[in-house]
Amino acid sequence: MDTIAYILLAIVIAILVKVYNHRKNIKDLRIALNKQFGKKPKTQRYDFEDLSHYWNEYKKNLPDDEMIDEITWNDLEMDKLFCRINNCSSFPGEQVLYTMLHCLPKDKLYTESLEERIKFFLNSDSERLEMQLLLLTSLGKDRDSYFVPNFISDIDTFEIKGIWKYRVMQGLLFLFILLAVIFQSQGFLLLSSMVFIINIIVYSKQKFKYESYLKALGDIAAIISFGKKVANSKVLSYESKFNELNERVGAFKKLFNNIINVTSKKNAIISGDLFAILYDYIIGATLIDFIRYDQIMRVLKNKEKEFMDLYKRIGMIDMAITIGSFRRSLPHSCTPLFNKDKILQIQDIYHPLIDDPVVNTATLDGNCIITGSNASGKSTFIKVVAVNVILAQTLNTCMARKMVLPFSRVITSMAVTDDLMSGESYYIKEIKYLNRIIKSLSDERFVICVIDEILRGTNTEERIAASASILKYIHKKNCLAIVATHDIELTSILGSLYKNYHFREQMHEKDITFDYRIYDGVSKSRNAIKLLKYVGFPDEIINEAEGFDVNLLHENRNVFSEG
Repeated sequence: MDTIAYILLAIVIAILVKVYNHRKNIKDLRIALNKQFGKKPKTQRYDFEDLSHYWNEYKKNLPDDEMIDEITWNDLEMDKLFCRINNCSSFPGEQVLYTMLHCLPKDKLYTESLEERIKFFLNSDSERLEMQLLLLTSLGKDRDSYFVPNFISDIDTFEIKGIWKYRVMQGLLFLFILLAVIFQSQGFLLLSSMVFIINIIVYSKQKFKYESYLKALGDIAAIISFGKKVANSKVLSYESKFNELNERVGAFKKLFNNIINVTSKKNAIISGDLFAILYDYIIGATLIDFIRYDQIMRVLKNKEKEFMDLYKRIGMIDMAITIGSFRRSLPHSCTPLFNKDKILQIQDIYHPLIDDPVVNTATLDGNCIITGSNASGKSTFIKVVAVNVILAQTLNTCMARKMVLPFSRVITSMAVTDDLMSGESYYIKEIKYLNRIIKSLSDERFVICVIDEILRGTNTEERIAASASILKYIHKKNCLAIVATHDIELTSILGSLYKNYHFREQMHEKDITFDYRIYDGVSKSRNAIKLLKYVGFPDEIINEAEGFDVNLLHENRNVFSEG
């Protein structure tokens, strides 16, 4: 009797310890989530291939003029920007955030809906914290889970081929067992035993391939379960406010139960339960798991759009919380004002990746050329504008005190490099980049194109001639061009078509400083040779450069190639 009492006491203590540890873990998670909200995300490495699985599927049905192309994405270092923004608690949240950063909507339906959710969580810390906790504990960010969009999209690939064969073998097993019972026949008993053994062999060979897909099914069940928890929660008021999950989750009730039945057996086997392992092979001989799996896959195939809609909506919950955190982490921010005028009004704008940034204010009410000396800030400024135009439309958030803009496509030509693998020169790549901008221009969609150092890959005369022609063509189109260049000649040639802005520097005896602020007009400064001096080039080089007669370039174009 004493032994039984000790055993019961040990069981009670074990249960109490487990409950205590669970509650402590939840408490610690709440503290960590609350502490991190409104802070810069912790530095971590991302597998962008995993993140892009959802984007690769989503963009298949997206028009070209509603997405950011790969060149623009890389020019603006959008991967780094994602890392700066991302405070998501779940894999759908990260994938949806990564995807929506690629998308440029044509109207305010998306931004207004998103803003409603952002404000909902910003106005209720308790609701936000409970939702984050549920996202983290129910879904999390296990690396294999990012495969779910691919699994759903390519579901034909993961179906069991020749399922009719398994149905025949299952039918034969039950038929011979039934006949053996009815006729008390050893012959039918022998036949049923033979089919049983064959089915075990078949099951043993195929189960590992089948079980490798169960992880994705488990993640699908977790998505449905999360939606169910939010919809039925007595703590969360999200569903009563937005009414978007309950009906969608209800469509997957039967599917959810079937997935749980299939995956729970695998979990028991993983735990090392000997009875579960024996039970697995006995039930496996009926091939019922393969039949159930096939039924699940058929339902998923017919409900692909409905599931991906649920996936996006759950991801948007996490994304809305993350945008709220992003805003609180910034020195200042605003929500954009969208209008139909083809004008950019920006006040105290800056880049979120720059610590202690210098802010700028400007009204860009037409195509413009920005000049300035090296390192004065013109390239950074045009990046700042492009990034904020994108975030205004994707996150309804601007790093500015005020920003007024039209819904527009954004396309850039900035970080051009030689492509050694393809054998393309800098100039060839550059003109391809520019040509894609030309081809993107249309009457239907307003375009903001940002060009840094146009045609720098060729000689001066041809560069200026070609650049002027390209920019004149762009001026006639439904477009706002923002061009940074060292070619002052362009400001004269295009003086009546393009407004001029510039960045400047202050020259000191032993140093040069920049205020990184934009000014009206054309730059009048030259600092390339002086910068050589400041970084320590020999005096011989400096003196010869300063005394060089530029007219020689026109008199003898081979002056540097002779000898």
